Amino acid sequence: MPSLLRSLRVKTLFALACVPLLLLSACGNAGNGGGTTTGGANNANANVSLTVGGKLDVESQLLTKLYTLVLRDQGFKVNEKPAFGNNTIVFQGIKSGAIDLYPEFTATGLDALKKTSTLDDQKDYDTVKAGFKDQFKIDWLDYSPLNDTYAICAKADNSMGLKSISDLSSKAKQITFDLPSDSAYVMDYLKAKYGLTLDSFKATHKVDYAIGFKEVAGGQADAAFCYSSDNGININKLVALQDDKHAFPAYHPAPIVRDSVLQKSPAIKDALNALAPKITTEASLQLQKDVDTNAAQGMSKAKAITEAATKFLKDQGLCKNGCK
Repeated sequence: MPSLLRSLRVKTLFALACVPLLLLSACGNAGNGGGTTTGGANNANANVSLTVGGKLDVESQLLTKLYTLVLRDQGFKVNEKPAFGNNTIVFQGIKSGAIDLYPEFTATGLDALKKTSTLDDQKDYDTVKAGFKDQFKIDWLDYSPLNDTYAICAKADNSMGLKSISDLSSKAKQITFDLPSDSAYVMDYLKAKYGLTLDSFKATHKVDYAIGFKEVAGGQADAAFCYSSDNGININKLVALQDDKHAFPAYHPAPIVRDSVLQKSPAIKDALNALAPKITTEASLQLQKDVDTNAAQGMSKAKAITEAATKFLKDQGLCKNGCK
């Protein structure tokens, strides 16, 4: 998978020599700090302390915050570790016990198991759920509809009437397409299901990922490679074209929890599974937009994320005890 992922998120697992040192530092703080609070929902849960970690990008920090608030609302004592690290660090963190749970993505889980996607969302989920249980003693809870996968973006009001990648394919000779130079692998997916290659297009621009958004918005290109829940879609008034032939693997987020933790506190599953269906791609885009709005009003990044996540949970009726 690519190294260009927005906001420093990488969707494949690398080996980092510095992981042990970072984890040692994280373990030293796992029992305190991070704003440990409890809700009044369940007295039994109040005796349980959890460390919830997450990845570096804003979307992952939002997921971490949502998990944290929902668990606190159910009475758990939660030590939150937002932006704990990249894929490798958080994965090593849960295996080592530095964190108890974090949001992971299904296709990233396949990478950890060295499996390839079947391009069937449920089958991929079933594979990672069984594989993580067997190899790592880690449970996957219910996955969310949010799919942060590869996509092709175009103007929301594009003059060609593009709504799907099939539309793009049928009009490729009229289209200028932007693609980062290190993302050529995307064409393998598009060729397999849509018969598209770089030669299919009228012209192609090899540009940095963020530039693709700007060129499409400014009319220098008709479509560009993007990620389906990137806030750049909102900012630049674009849409992700429907992958109507399901060419791209799914990246659905789900809480993953060490077996030993879940066995002692099965109520974790009920709390987070109630949240799962509420987290859609549209919800993620709106949450990221709300973070930007809050930040523009002078809030710190951390507060902007907390305010956006809290409002979302209240709107969804998932703050029974105030989500504090």
